[in-house]
Amino acid sequence: MLRLQGINAIFAVIGLFIILHWGFAPNHHATLTTATTMLGGIAFLLMTVSVILTTRLGVFEEWFGGLDRMYQVHRIAGTFVGVFVIIHFVGVPKVLPEGVDPALNPLNPSSPLGKVSMVLLVIGIFISLNRKISYSKWRTLHKIMALVYFLTIGHFMNAPGIFFEQFSVSGIMLIISSVIGIIALIYTMLGMNKRTATPFIIESVNLMERATEIVLKPVREMFTFKPGQFAFVEIQGKEWSEPHPFTISSAPGEDRLRFTVKVSGDWTRKVREELKPGGEVIVRGPYGRFDASKVSNKKQVWIAGGIGLTPFLSKIRSMEAGDDRQIQFVYAARNEKEAIFLDELKARAKELGNITLYPLFSDIGEFARVDIAKERLPDALDAFEYFICGPKPMVDGLMKDLKKEGVQRSQIHTEAFEFR
Repeated sequence: MLRLQGINAIFAVIGLFIILHWGFAPNHHATLTTATTMLGGIAFLLMTVSVILTTRLGVFEEWFGGLDRMYQVHRIAGTFVGVFVIIHFVGVPKVLPEGVDPALNPLNPSSPLGKVSMVLLVIGIFISLNRKISYSKWRTLHKIMALVYFLTIGHFMNAPGIFFEQFSVSGIMLIISSVIGIIALIYTMLGMNKRTATPFIIESVNLMERATEIVLKPVREMFTFKPGQFAFVEIQGKEWSEPHPFTISSAPGEDRLRFTVKVSGDWTRKVREELKPGGEVIVRGPYGRFDASKVSNKKQVWIAGGIGLTPFLSKIRSMEAGDDRQIQFVYAARNEKEAIFLDELKARAKELGNITLYPLFSDIGEFARVDIAKERLPDALDAFEYFICGPKPMVDGLMKDLKKEGVQRSQIHTEAFEFR
């Protein structure tokens, strides 16, 4: 669930900028000039927020509730940047007021830098929102946003003083944010991958029904993570490209790292058909805050749809006898053949004694539905904490129906798992 600490911090920074920009505006600035430059400043602050979030630092995961939520905020902030920049461009004066010395208030290079950055920004936002563009192409093209950031800094640092004073109180705030943003960009491009990379060797590739299990052997130290977390997997070799995020399906403490990957596109199909034991893999992470052990409510409902099983698989594999939670576990799949690890789940549920397993198969008309849960659960719906992972339509539908039945949003935990 999205946490408010990060959102509140963003609003606080923007609010402070508005107060400083409007409260200390030069007397010679027209209201339109102050308003449109303020929107430009807010857009730059949101750009800086987006840049900072790409560092994937753990402190920001805590503030926002996980890396998936950080990327949601990153995407929404980028959209608002586009809106504010267009309004800024349309409303800001394009020529110097009559009688102003152009030698003391030159429009170049600020004006062309602003125009170029706006065009590239709009193109970048279009690419980001266009789901028809493949992940690999999107990832490459999205790097244009780093150039946009530097062009924007050049734009406001060279703006004519008649429109914007760089060393005003609000201007200094933008300069400080630009320094922070540049440091974050350098870290993201040069330092993050080295800090988070752990090397592995592929031990085995196990083919399953519509899924592939990859078993990795550590080269040096074992990867440390919590049940329900995920990591970015980057297969080494020139025929492989970008890293992909996958939930870890093994339990902490095992001497091997396992990922169970659904066959859903060209890259995952290539994994299934071409990946061989002995290859090298870099794993970066772990990330995510989909943690059922931290909530105080011992009555929990876990709902997995298809490959959404993986975070729960890690949790169940790591559970020990004597766990005092009472877990109602709903596992929805197309049919029993596609319900991977079902036999293991049944055995673990029987062994642990605190898990009631409900396998549901859509081929015979069984679905994860709130009205059915209302009949089968041993207590009222609002007595439970809910953890849901699966296809987005399933997750959204369950959330909507649960809230209609009086379950609070704070009781519903989901894994968004979208990074573009």
